[in-house]
Amino acid sequence: MAAGKKRSEQHLIDQDGIALLRSKLPRHWLLREYRPDYGLDFTIETFRTLESETTDGRRPTFETLGEHVFVQLKSVAEPSVHTLEIYNRGNVEKARETLDLTDKIAEIETYRFQLEMSELVTIERMGIGVPVLLVIADLARQRCSFVCLNDYIDKILIPQHDDYRTAGSRTIHIPLWTEIGSDAGMIGLRWYAKRAKLLAAFQRFAFQYSELQWPDNGDWRTLARYFGERIVQYDFWDDTEMCEPIRYHAAGLRRFLETGQPGYFKVPADLPDGFDPDAFREHFEKQDVFELWRLLALLPKTYEDIWREWFLPTSLGQLTSAP
Repeated sequence: MAAGKKRSEQHLIDQDGIALLRSKLPRHWLLREYRPDYGLDFTIETFRTLESETTDGRRPTFETLGEHVFVQLKSVAEPSVHTLEIYNRGNVEKARETLDLTDKIAEIETYRFQLEMSELVTIERMGIGVPVLLVIADLARQRCSFVCLNDYIDKILIPQHDDYRTAGSRTIHIPLWTEIGSDAGMIGLRWYAKRAKLLAAFQRFAFQYSELQWPDNGDWRTLARYFGERIVQYDFWDDTEMCEPIRYHAAGLRRFLETGQPGYFKVPADLPDGFDPDAFREHFEKQDVFELWRLLALLPKTYEDIWREWFLPTSLGQLTSAP
């Protein structure tokens, strides 16, 4: 009798890996499968919990945050765990990677996974607007850990090689401590999911700061209030506890809308001789408001310089985001 179609062991491993990933995510988050698959297997959409009144009490409901990440899932029955030594290095946005081998920052456990160059090039072409997470489903240990491939390419592969594309594949190190379901792992997932809305807001902050400085804008305070009323509506101000500068400037923005001043600068109590009191006060009040927008416009620089290395197996990532 002729043989029928067969199902391979890897198909079963992949099936178990999908089930494991679903079990690690909050049950009210959505995991959507991508078919056909060209390097992106799933998207994760995040939700927040609300409570609603019903006839028999309060029941939770779940509201989408409009936040998404792509997932490339690799399921492995018994992946090996390796030790990765992490050394200090300079800012790779300004120069190629140069490790200081006299300054070891940490030794961490990682999975090592070989990714084909076609997959890496596709993700590089996507840019950084929506993160692509490489997730290793470790079936032996019942654990899923991730690394952001967009950032890994920009912050590790490109600085390490004259042209990282010359090889057929590259080894990716996935830290075990970015485990989905752990405190650090869930903070990481939520942070990456907010990327698109944060980058859009950063663009607006830079635009507003530039426009406030035009001398022919007339009433700068009216313009600043209009700008503030636009950006205070962003929902991430109260949902980024992992990033203190964003929360700090949220408080300044709200103080400005409530009182007219964000409170970064204080008008000196003693007026220097020869200054008009009203003009002196207006100068300090204006600089106080402009300082709020100057600091908001600096957020994209901090994002590129520091925050994109969060959760990566680099010295900066280890020092600023590892538990």
